[in-house]
Amino acid sequence: MTTIDLDPRPPSALTRAGLWMKRHAISFYAAILTLLMALFAIAPSIFVEVPAGHVGVLWLRFFGGTVTDHVFKEGLHMVFPWDTVTLYDARLRTDTRKYEAVSANGMALTVEVAVRYRVNPPIAGLVHKLTGPMYAETLVHPKIASLVYEFISERNPETFYSFDRADIQNFLLTHARKDFPVPPDEEDVPPHRTGEPMIRVEDVLVSSIALPPLVRQAIDRKMEQQQIMQEYDFRVAREAKERDRKRIEAEGIRDFQETVAHTITPEYLRLRGIEATRAFADSANAKTIIIGGRDGLPVILNTADDAKPSAVPTAAASPVPPVAPAGDGAARPAGGEPPVNSPPPTPNRSATAP
Repeated sequence: MTTIDLDPRPPSALTRAGLWMKRHAISFYAAILTLLMALFAIAPSIFVEVPAGHVGVLWLRFFGGTVTDHVFKEGLHMVFPWDTVTLYDARLRTDTRKYEAVSANGMALTVEVAVRYRVNPPIAGLVHKLTGPMYAETLVHPKIASLVYEFISERNPETFYSFDRADIQNFLLTHARKDFPVPPDEEDVPPHRTGEPMIRVEDVLVSSIALPPLVRQAIDRKMEQQQIMQEYDFRVAREAKERDRKRIEAEGIRDFQETVAHTITPEYLRLRGIEATRAFADSANAKTIIIGGRDGLPVILNTADDAKPSAVPTAAASPVPPVAPAGDGAARPAGGEPPVNSPPPTPNRSATAP
């Protein structure tokens, strides 16, 4: 028996979609796969990542070109695939260059300058439009070179030996900051950015100033002679101080001698001599000490010994009879017999009283 569905209502949209998917499943999945592959292919042009310390400048292909009043900050951004985003490093940069300059007297000098600068992030769009990524060669270094030439041309080479380097750096830094604003008549500059610099110069450092060898040697000799002159001035002043010191020292010695001259007695000197003798005896070094004198002190310290030499007998005072050799080897007076129980003669000696 056959059942006939007499429901006059048409199928719903969901039912029709399901039936269509069943009939076109292969084509539907192929289209989705193609779309995903296309998205992956153009993803780098759609999703723009701005790294740390950078800003992105947008260039619109169909809507006016470079955007100067807005930049992309750090992070992920989406743009149309036909537009372009250029990244600019907004971190601090340092460039060192050598500049050949001519001084006021026509002498050629070599100045080495290090510049610290960075792009002004809000004005990066204008930097991109006016100069591009090579803005350092277009804006920074030519201006610094011009300031260096201006400063050197107003001074002689000798002044750079006594000129404070900080003054040179302040001159370059002040004028570099002042001479980098955006031109006020630029039509693409936003009203609230008029007069704001495109490049922020943070510091200008003068590393060295090189003079020609002959000039440098001449200046060195001149400075050497000046230092020698100052050295003589200090010597004269030192000798004057030394003279005053010696005069004061002599006056002190004189006053000391006048003060202690009445209190030094032989007993005090003898005590000091005993103390010095004990110090000699206790010392560990090798020594030879001669002891003698009335107080038993060393000879070199026996200053109180007032002994005087006694009289020395002479031949006239105590005559000695001449002797002649005898046959038996004994000494006998000439022309007579030897004395009985007489001691042998002794030679004359010089006696010194203790």
